[in-house]
Amino acid sequence: MLKVLAQLAQKAREISQVRLYKKNVERVLSALLVSGDFWELVDMSDLPVPAASGIVRVLVEEGLAFIDDEENIRLTQKGLDLVKELGIEPYVDYTCQACEGRGIPFYANIEFYREFLQVTKERPKAIRDYDQGSVTPETTVTRVLFMDSRGDLRNKEIVVLGAEDDLTGLAVALFRKAKRVLILDIDKRLIDFDNAIFKELGIDNAEAIVWDLRKPLDSSMLGKFDVFVSDPPETIPAFRAFIGRGIATLKEDGGVGYFGLTLRDSSVFRWRDFQIALTTEFGVAITDIVQDFNHYITWDYHAETKAAEIAPVKRFPEGIWYRSAWYRIEALPGFKRWNEPISDDVFYLDEEGSTT
Repeated sequence: MLKVLAQLAQKAREISQVRLYKKNVERVLSALLVSGDFWELVDMSDLPVPAASGIVRVLVEEGLAFIDDEENIRLTQKGLDLVKELGIEPYVDYTCQACEGRGIPFYANIEFYREFLQVTKERPKAIRDYDQGSVTPETTVTRVLFMDSRGDLRNKEIVVLGAEDDLTGLAVALFRKAKRVLILDIDKRLIDFDNAIFKELGIDNAEAIVWDLRKPLDSSMLGKFDVFVSDPPETIPAFRAFIGRGIATLKEDGGVGYFGLTLRDSSVFRWRDFQIALTTEFGVAITDIVQDFNHYITWDYHAETKAAEIAPVKRFPEGIWYRSAWYRIEALPGFKRWNEPISDDVFYLDEEGSTT
């Protein structure tokens, strides 16, 4: 019977053009025993949207599932019989509700959290032009607390590259423990917002600059920082530009980088490619991967995305469904900096990505 899963995966791969194997189909079937909401299925199965959509479409074609009048995806009796025969159990979630699975609760420093909420009330909204999507304020605050818990914040020089749609650089500066904070982002709205806050609050060790990370960094930024933070779009060219440049800013071995990677816009095959690049090409070690650390608020432009277009249902997400892992890397002796120009046309989107 396991051949059935492999056959379903092959058919879904042909539809989605995303690399799949039988484990992916098993996870979707497990999730279907808990929820019929497509976006919850994506979340529970940890798959790129095109892959999850392809699997659902194949299940419907094979008479194993159907979509009801309310656009819920349901297993047919044939599907239920297959699940039973294969011994597939319902998806279970043991995530800590207090810390939302991050290991550190955002309210561990409640005054910092309250100040961040107050300061960011008028924040610019995420826009499609730059592949933006904002995480919850609880996520941003916990990023800072996580960095502090690893000894990567106090008296450190920190650069934030292309991740300011989450206002991470602003939050690091607001914590008032870093020695220096530099924020680089292509969106002038965010840069102006940050600089206005710094001026208003008298934070004189933080600066935000408009910068397109497809361009090489200025020589004045190379080898000058202890820690970098980024949130790369998940194509290979974008990952190289964001993370390679982040590594290029590090002063020396022992320097640290933080960034997010999803399984909503990248497959585990892509993760392997990323990890090989990190450990063999750039010469860094992966010290932490906290799955589903980053919780994203569904962006206003969802209806315009490829994800909305290819989903087997037209119903929009109602809760948090897009999450990413929080990676921490550490530069080892002999690590390599990378600061080349990027001209790839497919900077933000490829066959696995769908949320831009």
